[in-house]
Amino acid sequence: MKSNYLLPHFLKRVGWIAFVPSLALGLLVLYANFEIPGFEASGVGFHILGKNNLTDELAAICVMASLFLIAFTEEKVEDEWVMKVRLDSLQWAVYVNYGLLAVAILFVYESKFFDVMVYNMFTILVFFTLRFNYMLHFAYNPKRKSHAK
Repeated sequence: MKSNYLLPHFLKRVGWIAFVPSLALGLLVLYANFEIPGFEASGVGFHILGKNNLTDELAAICVMASLFLIAFTEEKVEDEWVMKVRLDSLQWAVYVNYGLLAVAILFVYESKFFDVMVYNMFTILVFFTLRFNYMLHFAYNPKRKSHAK
């Protein structure tokens, strides 16, 4: 069954190739306060009055785009079983993500909560990707007879 909502399979490789440097840039921005020299916007914006270095925005958009490509591209064999695993994995990722967010709301305060919210933008796609690939390649590998009845 063909889905109109998935991207072509070759974009998964593009997503993985883009994810590694994007993640490295994001971690540098978060933990080393790295900024690309001269990569600034000036003027009046939603929260900007003056100059703002756009390195953190670039890192966030690149990480989100690469995770999106990884998560929402077709598999080589895209059948009803794979679509069911995809849907189940997405539902599981939403449950886990919001469960962890609820725990963070109860137990994390002040500036650390902001860090939690930054990570929360990405974790649903990370959880989905991990669960989906685990289910495809380890738990219900079509070459094994364990899922066929």
